[in-house]
Amino acid sequence: MPGGWSLSCTNKLRASVCALTLILAAPAAWAAQFGLVVGIDDYQAFSAHPAPAGELSDLQGAVNDAERIAEAMRRVRIDLPDERLLTDSRATVANFLAAWREMIAKATPGDTLIVTFSGHGGQEPEVSEPFDEVTDNKDETIMFFEFDPKNPRRGRLSDDQLRGILNEAAAYNVIWVMDSCHSAGLTRKVEPGATGITRNGGFWDIPLEPLEDEIVPEEGDDGQDQLAHVTQILATATEDRLVTETRFEGKQHGALSWFFAEAITGAADTDGNGSMTRAEIAEYLEDRVFAHMNQLQQPRILPRGDSRTVLSFDEPATPPPTPEPPKKDDPPPGAVAVSFDGAPPPGLKDGTYFEVTATPDLSFKELGGGAWDVFNHTGDRITTIHGDAWQMVARTKALEHILASKSSEIKAIGLASGQDGILNKIDEIVSFRFTPPTPEMNFLTLFNVASNGTLQYLHPTSAGADRPVGTDGFSVSFRVTEPTGEDQLVAIFCNRPPLDLRGMLERFDARTVPEDDTLPAALKRGTCQTGVIGLYTEDG
Repeated sequence: MPGGWSLSCTNKLRASVCALTLILAAPAAWAAQFGLVVGIDDYQAFSAHPAPAGELSDLQGAVNDAERIAEAMRRVRIDLPDERLLTDSRATVANFLAAWREMIAKATPGDTLIVTFSGHGGQEPEVSEPFDEVTDNKDETIMFFEFDPKNPRRGRLSDDQLRGILNEAAAYNVIWVMDSCHSAGLTRKVEPGATGITRNGGFWDIPLEPLEDEIVPEEGDDGQDQLAHVTQILATATEDRLVTETRFEGKQHGALSWFFAEAITGAADTDGNGSMTRAEIAEYLEDRVFAHMNQLQQPRILPRGDSRTVLSFDEPATPPPTPEPPKKDDPPPGAVAVSFDGAPPPGLKDGTYFEVTATPDLSFKELGGGAWDVFNHTGDRITTIHGDAWQMVARTKALEHILASKSSEIKAIGLASGQDGILNKIDEIVSFRFTPPTPEMNFLTLFNVASNGTLQYLHPTSAGADRPVGTDGFSVSFRVTEPTGEDQLVAIFCNRPPLDLRGMLERFDARTVPEDDTLPAALKRGTCQTGVIGLYTEDG
């Protein structure tokens, strides 16, 4: 079992809007709220996935992001006409700038402007003033539909240009979400073929001469001065890790976009007062994205989250639309998206999975001799199987239920690792600390979902061990043993001992996770909060 992670962020990326970035500001209680939403899957010059070697691929989840965020905005009555919902061929630089300026013209100083972008992000050398990129001499960009590889100045906006655009809105409060570009956290290795479609648009050697109508920035984005009307939330990033698309409810999305849509409909309003503070939205996004992406991606707020309001709701959100009835070719409800490299393993049960070519929840790579390596949706090797694969599907579904049990009405559990982010090896000692979300929710239940799908009930194992956990938290340490791969430690804090959950864990201890609704039913009982942290190990 591995432990921990090592997060790193360059000075460049602390100020850049390229990396999965969210810019927030504090609206007054009476401020109107306006939206501009962009999502680009189908780029004019890129190839459909899977792209030929050496070519960049279109995306498959960015338009899903845009449509879901648009639906969320309209539910909370954020002003978003169709003219400000730009997808695919409509998402050009000219249309974006026109929509941005129309929104400013319609708003009144002090109002809130919300912009989201889902698509490719790229890099280019810094070839002209302002020369502010002292770390890597590269500007970051967001790439629009008409991006032209033959003239990479066309169809993109650089971080310096975006700062100039934000300067135009100094009289307003701005929320700016960028689901694109590089993102990383753990230093562990992942399987490139299992991670799906990335939102990195590459590095482009741009011409020295600007375009005739190009925005000429007057100042860079890499200084220490923060714009007074903005707050940034960035994904931690390194050069070798990319933002990948993932799956929610069977469709491809960006994790930040999915949870941002949840947040603005009230999920991040922990205290239920009809508004969200920096601290609330930062905690919500950091916790959800971090957990869903297996600690490989985590939005981060600069300055750190505080009690300043970032979004208000004058009226309750309208109910979500009624889901459309399933279509003939839709995957079975609750089925897991699976891909195969080689022959499929035996034991997969009809109706529990469907095959995809991109962004799988679960991947199987045939090794020969009746063995398969198994990878999760972020490309981590879960384990190696020799025979039936149904346990891997059951494990994937169980983890989905566990993550879904996180309460949006309760603060997140504190999770801390006692080791760095490398893969831990057999016989090494790893340690973790779990802190209650509130002083009143101090009864801890701890269990592990092992790499082979086995439940391991860890705490409390006796009546005497079932004591309330203090505000300093509960620590656990253990020695790494076989099998290596990916485990998931699950901590659940409740306001009283969760007897049904613990009874279920006792029944299934050392057995494969249940395939029916036993686990989700037990997770729903009581007032509890869930926390999950991955354990990653290797032989040697």
